[in-house]
Amino acid sequence: MKASVPLALRNQLGGLATGALEAHLEEYAQEVETDVLSMAGERFERRLAEELGALRCEFHRDLQAIRVDLLKWSFLFWVGQLGALAGVIAVLT
Repeated sequence: MKASVPLALRNQLGGLATGALEAHLEEYAQEVETDVLSMAGERFERRLAEELGALRCEFHRDLQAIRVDLLKWSFLFWVGQLGALAGVIAVLT
């Protein structure tokens, strides 16, 4: 972004001062742009960390629920197998 000095101010300051003022304004604009980008990056990283933490917590809860279901169905399967084996043994003896 090129800083422009109004004509009235340019005439009042003169060429050298106008050039210095434009350079200063350009430098200031670069600093502001850098600061804004830095703050936006920090906010994005903080928000991303919060969302990833929430996602990780939700994933952990879902994984625990799946483990409980898997254990429950596994237990029911083995109880059924034990019952079937007991029935076969009872028939054979």
